[in-house]
Amino acid sequence: KETSSVSIKTSVTFGGQPELAPLPIPTLDETMEKFLKSIEALQADDDPMARAQSKRIVVDFFRNEGPALQKLLLEYDRRGREAGEIGSYVEEFWNDSYLAPDSSVVLNLNPFFVLED
Repeated sequence: KETSSVSIKTSVTFGGQPELAPLPIPTLDETMEKFLKSIEALQADDDPMARAQSKRIVVDFFRNEGPALQKLLLEYDRRGREAGEIGSYVEEFWNDSYLAPDSSVVLNLNPFFVLED
């Protein structure tokens, strides 16, 4: 029995991975809607101007950079799957951010945001 490298096909843990449906990439519309909904919890209820400003920023992103970045994400996912390099568009990020570091992920790594007062 070879122990130096285990193929994904023979791995007990990941043996069924190739049969799983790919993680869907949400549309830009879905992402923008979910983003606006999620930041509501971080904004003061009594500041409608802040919410309106957030919505303007999101709409501006949606009309400008958003479509090009969405296209790049879809292309990255397609190429990675075709080449067999990734199984999901989040895989490389997940591996680099959560599996590769030697330190405690919970205490030392939160790549998404920092709340400042």
